[in-house]
Amino acid sequence: MNDDQPRIDEAAGQWRLVQGDLAPGETVLLTVQSGSMLPLLPVGARIEVARVAGNSCRVGDVVVFRQDDRLVVHRLIFGSGDAPLGWFLQRGDGYSPAGFLRAGSILGRVVAIHAAEGEVRRLNDDDTRWQARREARGSLDRYVYSLLARPARKVRRWLKRGNTDSA
Repeated sequence: MNDDQPRIDEAAGQWRLVQGDLAPGETVLLTVQSGSMLPLLPVGARIEVARVAGNSCRVGDVVVFRQDDRLVVHRLIFGSGDAPLGWFLQRGDGYSPAGFLRAGSILGRVVAIHAAEGEVRRLNDDDTRWQARREARGSLDRYVYSLLARPARKVRRWLKRGNTDSA
């Protein structure tokens, strides 16, 4: 067997995911290349991705979408895919910027994580989905706080300088 065969199979799976050629219930294995989803997905982890329609995704789901010429795996932290032009706010669990994502741009949902030791962690049972929604809420809270923290610091400095006199 060719030593490059696993990489070739993964590349073919990526291509089929991007092209929408996966059959219902079929999954592909991808390797995590960055730490944006730490601690859930460490660099080098293998993830199992199933093709889904973006309008079936919910807040808390870990999804795959295309950004420029690469595939990105992030968590949906706010929004809804129900409307015809549904949208989500997505962000990695680790340090990463948030961004908006159209539901139609979602290529797939992560359904399992394959650990190096052979253990498989499924992400589609009720307890795991509840935990995912809780993680999404925490990520949304951190994102909103980061948006408000800088203006709040400016106001505090302004008040400390004694700029409270009215005209």
